[in-house]
Amino acid sequence: SVRVKGLQVINGAQTVKALVTAAKEAKRGDRTIWASGAPRVLARITEVPDGYASATKIREKITQYNNTQNTIKISDFRSNDDVQANLKSQFGELHRGGRKVAYLPKRTDKIPSNAECVRLEEFSKSVYAFLYDPTAFSGSTSFLFNTDKDGGYVKVFGDGSKIWQRMPDDEFRLRAAIYWMAQEISGFIKKVRDAETDPDSRAALERKWMLLYAASQVVKQAYGEDKWRGQIRRLYRGDWWVGDGRKGDVVEKIFMAAKVGVTTSYMNSRKHKEGFVHRNWMRGRGTPDEISATLRTTVLPLLGKLPDVPS
Repeated sequence: SVRVKGLQVINGAQTVKALVTAAKEAKRGDRTIWASGAPRVLARITEVPDGYASATKIREKITQYNNTQNTIKISDFRSNDDVQANLKSQFGELHRGGRKVAYLPKRTDKIPSNAECVRLEEFSKSVYAFLYDPTAFSGSTSFLFNTDKDGGYVKVFGDGSKIWQRMPDDEFRLRAAIYWMAQEISGFIKKVRDAETDPDSRAALERKWMLLYAASQVVKQAYGEDKWRGQIRRLYRGDWWVGDGRKGDVVEKIFMAAKVGVTTSYMNSRKHKEGFVHRNWMRGRGTPDEISATLRTTVLPLLGKLPDVPS
């Protein structure tokens, strides 16, 4: 005999479900379904040690290559992590627009009725674009769920070197606030693009991640390294909307400055760079630095002091 713990079905969930369903139906009919003998099911058991290093890669490959009939995304491998389970309870304490907030790390999670849903991939993109780089995941979102030291996962859901089991409260509040800013920027960008008559300005505002990154630079440069995180954390409850109320008014000022920074940087590159290509600018690894420099040298000096975010 062999004793095992932590069993996980990699390929065969339908078989297990069929056995369980058959047993339940027999019990309801007061029959003994296994009277003539227990069923025999061929199984292969692979022992893999715990950990986020090479062992994790082995488990992921086993799952991927034994489920070729289904589409497996790299984010699916992260959805059962401790930090993801804990985010469910952390977001579950919030309400937005009178609705409870529900964090959904799995693509197959059932959507609760009358809930503001936060999905894993959208949350990851928002945090990474704001804190680091809006172009790193433009080619593939798999980067965001790569647990290697150079991947995005350890930065979004960890301190850059270690993945958290539970996101510290201050870090959760920062990331929750960033997520709400990303949600609000979607409506803002549509509004300003619809009102924009200049085709270059409209083109510059194609991707919300670039504008979200610009907003981060406005915040970091305006409030300073020692203060900006505390300012943004005040938005973590999501009890605000851009342009509405005191918090919303401050966020609108941030977004407007970010918009000027992005459009100005785009038009300067289009005018002065030989062989300018719109798509390359949107995905270019040097574009964020261009936007940051434009904000620092051109936009923010004219903006004046940015008011504090109300508590």
